Amino acid sequence: MSETGPRITEDDADSDSRDLGHIYRDEAPWLVRFFRRQLGNTEDAQDMTQETMLRYMRAPPTTRITTPQAYLRRIATNLLRNRFEHSSTKLAQHSVPLLEGLDIHTDFDQHRELASREELAEWEAILKQLSPRTLEVFLLSRVDGFTYKEIAGRLGITTFGVNKHMVKAIAHIDRSRRGK
Repeated sequence: MSETGPRITEDDADSDSRDLGHIYRDEAPWLVRFFRRQLGNTEDAQDMTQETMLRYMRAPPTTRITTPQAYLRRIATNLLRNRFEHSSTKLAQHSVPLLEGLDIHTDFDQHRELASREELAEWEAILKQLSPRTLEVFLLSRVDGFTYKEIAGRLGITTFGVNKHMVKAIAHIDRSRRGK
């Protein structure tokens, strides 16, 4: 293919340049490999190869294609571009922001509700066994997302003290969950 693309000239239809059987045998294997590399899927690659050949055949009969390989490659490239543009638009149309998804009504599941309540009660019992200061440090870190340095400044203790409380809390939780 030249820098300017395939050469297409207006002329009487040239049956040799349009011999689809010959062109298909010569070009289809390359097209399938090209599409498979781009799409990662043999079935889609074969479908896209068929579509490329179909579009090649749809060229106006008065158009003489002097370089069929280049014309097929241009069609293949355009098909891929269209597919990727269409896919990204389709994905955007089906995407739902996380907060909107929370409003979706689901059927009430008593078993799931009961299991969730039991698990919550277990966690509350485990956390109630921690000293108030250790619990506060743990919640500031794991629930509120503060860094150890921020917690130290907020509670007026050292970063080492925050670390000591976190080690206590995590060890206690680990023992409690393993003993379950």
